[in-house]
Amino acid sequence: MTKHPVLLTLQISAALAALLSVVQAVLGFQIVAGTWVESHGMIGNITFVVALVAAVAAFLWMRRSGNKGLFMHAAGMAVIALAQVALGEMGLRAAHIAVGVLFLLGAVALATLSFRKPGVVDAGPVPQERLQG
Repeated sequence: MTKHPVLLTLQISAALAALLSVVQAVLGFQIVAGTWVESHGMIGNITFVVALVAAVAAFLWMRRSGNKGLFMHAAGMAVIALAQVALGEMGLRAAHIAVGVLFLLGAVALATLSFRKPGVVDAGPVPQERLQG
């Protein structure tokens, strides 16, 4: 049985966001140790875009499967990634590091959830009554 393309997109983008966050942590430790790594900022921007793709895919998957929790987690990760980029650009090092650790944990959790508990595809889009709180 093949996976739904939206679910596959969600899983790939979530896994890529988790992988990029690990790379960012390694590069961040090098910067703290005194080695300047110029690619940290560029990879941070790419990580934000990948987190945004995951959030859009999670929204589309929520419409098919009804899994609101996965969507909310993915949307939260995109917001945290945006805040992380902003903190880095503003030079707020301590806050940037703290939020970076939170993003790393959340990105790994999102990737895990997207593979382990993605929800089940119904025949069509989820009825509006099911999506409302």
